[in-house]
Amino acid sequence: MSDVLAETGNDVTSSDLYDRGYGEIGHDFITTKRRHRNIITNPPFHSAEGFVATALRQAQSKFALLLRLAFLEGANRTRTIFHKRPPSRIWVFSERITFYPEGMKATGSGTTAYAWYVWDKDHSGPTTVAWFTPGYKAKYG
Repeated sequence: MSDVLAETGNDVTSSDLYDRGYGEIGHDFITTKRRHRNIITNPPFHSAEGFVATALRQAQSKFALLLRLAFLEGANRTRTIFHKRPPSRIWVFSERITFYPEGMKATGSGTTAYAWYVWDKDHSGPTTVAWFTPGYKAKYG
């Protein structure tokens, strides 16, 4: 994600808690005090609620989290996130995607549904749900 954003002229800061071969290492997003205009991340799913809470504090304008579509479920998230500070938009992947380790050949289709959850601090009104047009897997695959 960082490379694509940088290639399109965006100023990008990348970090990770663990060394995965990219960005600053040892940066714990949950405890960060860093502020950024926008934040885009693929958080560990077990920490997604903490990432939302941190991004609400640290993003100045917008933030987007790539999460399982099932993140919409759950009474606790309904109370703590979706009724208090719901996302502005949810972009659902119309085709299942699979995340393969680098160098591994992609085979088959994914078994998990994903979506981009986007919060825009200037947004007011209900959450918009939209779907990516089918065909992106063949195009970007």
